[in-house]
Amino acid sequence: MRAFSRFGARCPLTTAAQYATLVTEAFNNANKPLPDYAPQLQEAIATNAKGVDYQDLVTQRGLITNYSLSASGGTEQNRFLVSGSYFQQDGIIKNSGFKKYVLRVNDDIVLTKRIKAGVAATFTHNDQTGSGDGQGGSQPYLVLQYALQTNPVLNPFGPNGTYNEDVITRNALNVPRYLDEQKYNKVQNNNLFSSNYLDISLFKNLSFRSTFGINYFNNHPKLYQPQYYIGPVDQRAQSALIETRTENVSWVWSNYANYNKTFADNSSFSATLGQEAQRGYGNGISITAYNVPAATSLQYASASRSTGNVVRSSQYDGGLISYFGRANYNFRDKYLITGTLRFDQTSKFLGPVRTGTFPSVGAAWNISNENFLKSASYLSVLKLRASYGQVGNQNAAPNYGYASVAANNQTYSFNGVAAPGLAISQINNPDLKWETAVTTDVGIDAELFNSKLSLTADYYERRTRDMIALLPVPDYVGQAPASANVGALRNRGLELALNYRNAVGKLQYNVGLNFTKINNEVTSLGGGNPISSGNVLTQIGNTTRTGVGREIAYFYGLKADGVFHNQGEIDAYKNAAGALVQPGARPGDVRYQDTNGDGTITAADNTYLGSATPDFSYGASVNLNYSGFDFKILLYGVQGAEALNGAAFNLNKSADFVGVWSNFYASRMDRWTPSNPNSNQPRVTSDDTNGNDRLSSRYVEDASYLRARNMELGYTLPQAFLSKIQVKGARVFASVDNVFTITKYTGYDPEISTAAFYNNPLAYGVDYGNYPQARTYRLGFNVQF
Repeated sequence: MRAFSRFGARCPLTTAAQYATLVTEAFNNANKPLPDYAPQLQEAIATNAKGVDYQDLVTQRGLITNYSLSASGGTEQNRFLVSGSYFQQDGIIKNSGFKKYVLRVNDDIVLTKRIKAGVAATFTHNDQTGSGDGQGGSQPYLVLQYALQTNPVLNPFGPNGTYNEDVITRNALNVPRYLDEQKYNKVQNNNLFSSNYLDISLFKNLSFRSTFGINYFNNHPKLYQPQYYIGPVDQRAQSALIETRTENVSWVWSNYANYNKTFADNSSFSATLGQEAQRGYGNGISITAYNVPAATSLQYASASRSTGNVVRSSQYDGGLISYFGRANYNFRDKYLITGTLRFDQTSKFLGPVRTGTFPSVGAAWNISNENFLKSASYLSVLKLRASYGQVGNQNAAPNYGYASVAANNQTYSFNGVAAPGLAISQINNPDLKWETAVTTDVGIDAELFNSKLSLTADYYERRTRDMIALLPVPDYVGQAPASANVGALRNRGLELALNYRNAVGKLQYNVGLNFTKINNEVTSLGGGNPISSGNVLTQIGNTTRTGVGREIAYFYGLKADGVFHNQGEIDAYKNAAGALVQPGARPGDVRYQDTNGDGTITAADNTYLGSATPDFSYGASVNLNYSGFDFKILLYGVQGAEALNGAAFNLNKSADFVGVWSNFYASRMDRWTPSNPNSNQPRVTSDDTNGNDRLSSRYVEDASYLRARNMELGYTLPQAFLSKIQVKGARVFASVDNVFTITKYTGYDPEISTAAFYNNPLAYGVDYGNYPQARTYRLGFNVQF
């Protein structure tokens, strides 16, 4: 298969002339002299210059190549499958790309009449360029962030392959130089996974199965940062090589016995009794070496000419052992009941709270099999379901959360003499225990008109108690917080799915619709204060709050009510004592709501600004088949979600941050001016006495969207033709991912990862420079021999 991906979304930014106009106006509005780079601004205005398009400079059309080959065969006693694949993709950011090689082997053997065994193994090798930090982390968003922020006026290129200093946008590195550096950013990893099973038929209705799976993974990120000097701000005094080697091994061993019994009245009973053990362990070592030569052949830590190199190491070892039992009873395919009981023990908790007990029970009534519905020919299936169950979670807990973490290389003074020592860097919590989710679900399944129309509906409530999260501590403690069972959460949801399939002549069609609505609410924080998170910039601080009575990670800040259009509106906004509520405001400045009614605008006026939790989500799919042709389209949408546009703190600003002017959204050209007094876009100024760029609803945007995730057209060649050339099957197809997205969101992508920044769930919905999903075009074929 051959394909390519392209940069699907672009942020509309100001041209060089527009940028220069805004910056010049900002200094004039503050009655300040123009800066040293005023001649470049004036030239851009005079020539109506377009300037540098950095988004175009850093992006490219990425070619995708994907080949796969498989072979299978054997006898009734021994069946095998061997397959291999190669995948290569150029990133939509220049100097980035990905290659993957996969080899799979499966073999199933009938040893005796009662014993079967099998093995499946997969080896994967990945090579990635341009998207790591040398320690396994990923930061592709930085290239895009610099491309968005850098002013379009100055030429980043100097003579003879050099780079010019950016004397305007000092918070962003020289973009072409930083982009060129990404070619030194490499990540390699290997993964070997093997799963083996043994099936034994012990007696009639009783069988035993044992499975053992093991996974080995090694990772080798490597990042070289060359020495350079462009200017006093954009420079690196010495080169650095950051290299990490990690190895991880995990295995799972499961053993369980199954009993099945069918009775003469069409009833049945089944039971399972089992045990499972898991273990994962690994270690890693990382080195930061300085003054490493730039020559590729010498980019090794051993070539370092520095004595200040830093070595770090990490290791972990964790295990889980479980015992479980399950029983099912089906009475005449009308009444079904299931019961499960699990006992789980984890190494992440200490002895008294190490074991978790988690029961569950479910029942179903197959109403369509009752005699009183036998005559309803239009009804194929009607089933009512209900369940209650508990599930434990220990994944949110660290491996050694019950123990304090100490940092070495600390120096203490005893009687005036320096001595080495340790310092506690992270607080421990010996009482850390299982997080438990209790779920109640009621559902219905229905099929009508010979199963052409099907419906599934579920309503559930999930209450999570002893929720594991980082317990906030004051900064003066000087230690990282401990994980703790800090609160409780309630989720309520409704899920609906409707599908209809039929045919009109040779045209077969299948249409599906789905709808999901989920509400989550924090019901307890263990008596603690609301948790603030989602830090964007030093000037802004935290952007989300998690507190009792609201959903997780709601946005919290000032409520903006447009701008003051004239001096009269400023003078009329007074408190009970007759004083101005915003005494530093000027016409064109942001007007904030005095939510607490104290007559002044302070942090006490911060209020709820929405969240990334949507009102509902929905989807649709259409599949068509006609005379060998097939077509499908998949749609997905979210309604009622908000996103905090972190990039907008720079691109939508009205004042400079410490003398730095990054680029602007093109919409800032509609800012308030004396000749445009009705605009609700704040003015630009280099003397912001009103605090126009404080965290407020200006930066919380509607992130609702409708996206066509995939559209594909294919054709299967006629079997009559293929048989002549001894081919079993052949299909050609063309496919497009992310065909279109309808949204009002001004960032790159409204579909912000639920993992959020640095996998912090309390920063859900905060867009720090969300890497956009590429539009991918594929042209491929499948052949079976």
